Amino acid sequence: MSAISLLCELIKASEKAASIARVCRQNERLFQLLVQEKDESESNSRFDHDFKTLADCLIQEMIKYDIGKQFPQLRDNIRGEENAKFTNKAGDSVTVTVTDDQLKTTKTLEKIFAPDNDVVVTLVNEVYREVELDLESLELPSDSIPLDNDWSELGIWIDPIDATAEYIKGEEKLTKFPNIAATGLKCCTVLIGVYETCHGTPIIGVINQPFAEQNEQQTSEYRGKIYWGMSMGDLKFNNIAPHEPDARIAILSPSEQSKYVEFIRNQLKYDVIYSAGAGYKILKIATGEAELFLLSKGTTYKWDTCAPQAILRSMNGDLFNLQDTLVNKSVKKISYQDRKTIRNLGGVIAYQNIGKLREFLKL
Repeated sequence: MSAISLLCELIKASEKAASIARVCRQNERLFQLLVQEKDESESNSRFDHDFKTLADCLIQEMIKYDIGKQFPQLRDNIRGEENAKFTNKAGDSVTVTVTDDQLKTTKTLEKIFAPDNDVVVTLVNEVYREVELDLESLELPSDSIPLDNDWSELGIWIDPIDATAEYIKGEEKLTKFPNIAATGLKCCTVLIGVYETCHGTPIIGVINQPFAEQNEQQTSEYRGKIYWGMSMGDLKFNNIAPHEPDARIAILSPSEQSKYVEFIRNQLKYDVIYSAGAGYKILKIATGEAELFLLSKGTTYKWDTCAPQAILRSMNGDLFNLQDTLVNKSVKKISYQDRKTIRNLGGVIAYQNIGKLREFLKL
């Protein structure tokens, strides 16, 4: 099997995930049944309240199942953000699973949603349906690209819905640059990244933006957008057209420390804007709509960064450990080699143009 075969399956899985996210979000009754607060052991310290939704759990397990079915050697190396346990109204803990047995998946969801079985039918149909994509429009390479690695030497990180808080609130707000959202559904992304386990290097990334565009006639309906990138040695491919930014833009988290904001604004002369979702912010670096992403706190995880970093690498950019960069004045790329470390503890800094990073280091 070639790298293109793997990429195609990742894209299909991401589109099915995006479809589930849209179906859940657009059905108000279904959506109200889905949201559950994470317990202390799995929540992100950056948020006062951190939530997961059944959509997150179901998407993650669906992606694991779909990819594992096509590539059995990868099955044990697919990891995701969410704990697959969900608590129903009666307080019973239910583990969400997707297997070859569609009836078993149905019965699992019935334990959560009973007596709303029509909801279960809707979700199960989405999980098991076949996805057809216009591969030509996705600009996939026509040549077969072999993988240098054995399949068992690859790992996958999944973030089923990055920016879950925005998914739940859905309060749309744009920045002063119309192509960059501050909050809302546009900041939500499905992230699937493939990395080499031996070196920890991300090589394939897919970002699906389920709510990229609204239907002008029916504003509650959305269309998605898919971005992908592949970087293996000298072979680099992606479907992102070059873009000159409207201004010298740095995209940051609203909670960023003031000393970094002031430095970026006053010393580096960037126009600072704030946005939600780590995956979305790094995507804006890859698309060229922003030049710098910096997060000084160690509040991103490997599932947040693997896919967008692979896409950045396909454009000769990369994602680096911020504190190592500041302390040692040399760049250390974010790595996925250590399976026990799931958090990017030193913070992150992303550039598509490495020359701009060198300017940053001089200052």
